Amino acid sequence: MNPKFDLLGDPIPENHGEPGANGHIATKENVKKVKLLLVSGFEKKDIAAELGISVPTLNKHYFRSGLKGVKAARKKALAEEKAANLLRLDQAASKGNVTAIRELNSILAAEAMKDLAREVAGDETGETKPKPAPSSAPRGKKQQQADAAVRAIAGNPLLDPKSVH
Repeated sequence: MNPKFDLLGDPIPENHGEPGANGHIATKENVKKVKLLLVSGFEKKDIAAELGISVPTLNKHYFRSGLKGVKAARKKALAEEKAANLLRLDQAASKGNVTAIRELNSILAAEAMKDLAREVAGDETGETKPKPAPSSAPRGKKQQQADAAVRAIAGNPLLDPKSVH
């Protein structure tokens, strides 16, 4: 299959000019736009509206047939953007840019502090552990009064209904 391109260099869908919906082709610009909107907190329906396509088409071309959820895709896109920014900072720092060197050092120091905090907490995996649920839910006023009544009755045999004939 040899794709054809229009005057602007964009690929032309196979069924262009034929009846039915034209196929959508994910261009580099659209991929970059989807990542940027995803990192910015947009939902799938908003991203699809921005591109002028439906949510199923968005899933098909940008989210591996919809198998990847928005949270997972956002997390991956954030990690990719952070890595790209770190690489840009490193390139600028290697060229002698003092501001880039300082920023890179502050980022590395912050990461070292996070690692140290994980070590102190005893978490070597780097993943945050969920806090355990409290053993019992806080008791309401009526339940506290009922508990106090049970304790009072248990402490005094004259108030215990089982001991009265």
